[in-house]
Amino acid sequence: MAAAMAITSLLILCPGAASGTTVTVTVGNGGFFFTPSSVTIHPGDTVRWTWSSTGHSTTSGTPGHPSGLWDSGVLAQGAMFTHTFNSAGSFAYYCTPHGACCNMVGTVTVTGATPTPTPPPPPPPPPGAGTAIVADFNGDGHPDWVVRNAGTRQTAIWFLNNNVFVSGAFGPMLPVGWGLRGAADFNSDSHPDYGLFNSASRQTAIWYLSGPTFIGSAFGPTPPGGWALVAIADFNGNGKPDYVLYNAGTRQTAIWYLNNNIFVSAAFGPTLPPGWSLRGAADFNGDSHPDYALFNSTTRQTAIWYLSGSTFIGSAFGPTPPGGWALVAAADFNGNGKPDYLLYNAGTRQTAIWYLNNNVFVSAAFGPAIPAGWSLLGQ
Repeated sequence: MAAAMAITSLLILCPGAASGTTVTVTVGNGGFFFTPSSVTIHPGDTVRWTWSSTGHSTTSGTPGHPSGLWDSGVLAQGAMFTHTFNSAGSFAYYCTPHGACCNMVGTVTVTGATPTPTPPPPPPPPPGAGTAIVADFNGDGHPDWVVRNAGTRQTAIWFLNNNVFVSGAFGPMLPVGWGLRGAADFNSDSHPDYGLFNSASRQTAIWYLSGPTFIGSAFGPTPPGGWALVAIADFNGNGKPDYVLYNAGTRQTAIWYLNNNIFVSAAFGPTLPPGWSLRGAADFNGDSHPDYALFNSTTRQTAIWYLSGSTFIGSAFGPTPPGGWALVAAADFNGNGKPDYLLYNAGTRQTAIWYLNNNVFVSAAFGPAIPAGWSLLGQ
């Protein structure tokens, strides 16, 4: 499998996209200039750069320090590049060949607000919708499961020792319209928190927990149109959980780096092939970088895409579950430092753990069955 990196002018910013006006900036007009070098716009407005001479770029950040928000690449006379700004703030940019040597820099200031547009229809279920939520909620070194009652929207934590059910406790009840997409320690208090996503508004939220007890909440950044939150893991190794986003139209993934609930920066991840969905993120090859665990619901084949941060570096097929079973999560259940597969049979409501060494099947054990009315999946 090959990972396609389709870098487009859609830049992943915090809030959702809005419609607005377009402001034109000329690139290389009579020298090493952006004309005008400073523009002020509103959220939802677009800046259109047009090239009047060859050999320049518009790149977000400061000379030598790109922020990753946008990059036109070095283009020739007559070229055009656009970027829509959906959040307030001051955004510096520069020409990569001439920013440092010739002070070819500019600024986009986004201020005020535009009327809220009519919300788009809910996107199709993302590939993470079939995932289970697994985290160590009681701090005993063993991953626990979050189960949800579809009728009442009640959540519960099942405390496990490897594959064995130990006890359970009710967690908070999810509001209508919100789905659970992950669990990780966002506020660094050593307790996993819920990562929520609203598929209609695209809003994200973090519910801070102490064990199964709700103690507070905060909104997270809102993905732009077409994008959905599908997974949560620490991709840059700074001890802060990050978002994995997915675009169902392009099959592109992206990583949003966070500090608690605050957006810091973003990078595109690999594009998933047709038929494959993301079911977990864990470090399978022991290089301290989370990898993608993929599942093909038609063939039931699994695969691991090895990443370095957001960059695809290789892949391997994993074991194939038997008929009726699906991969729904990846975590280290037996404490040997190697992620394992959590499987679920929707017909029998039975769970199983497949113990792995990287992508190689080692052994298996049944886990507890999910009672009627309750779901192991995070949607």
